[in-house]
Amino acid sequence: MTWEDLRLDRFRSSENRVRTAPLWGVRLRPRLMHDGASLTLRGAIVRHRGEASRVTRRFEGLGPADQKAIIEFLKSL
Repeated sequence: MTWEDLRLDRFRSSENRVRTAPLWGVRLRPRLMHDGASLTLRGAIVRHRGEASRVTRRFEGLGPADQKAIIEFLKSL
């Protein structure tokens, strides 16, 4: 680490950002989302808002069988 890593503008450029965890190995995680507040994959999908709100609405618009297929796919990762 150098002094450049501690510059204030470096911190400001990343404030209000949440890093999305990769989906690889998601089936092994007992808690989901950046804060660990979701206990189920469906709960994590539904909690996504902001930039992902369009995708969340599309998921909610799917029938139960299609929603289950997506959840099963995520469990395979």
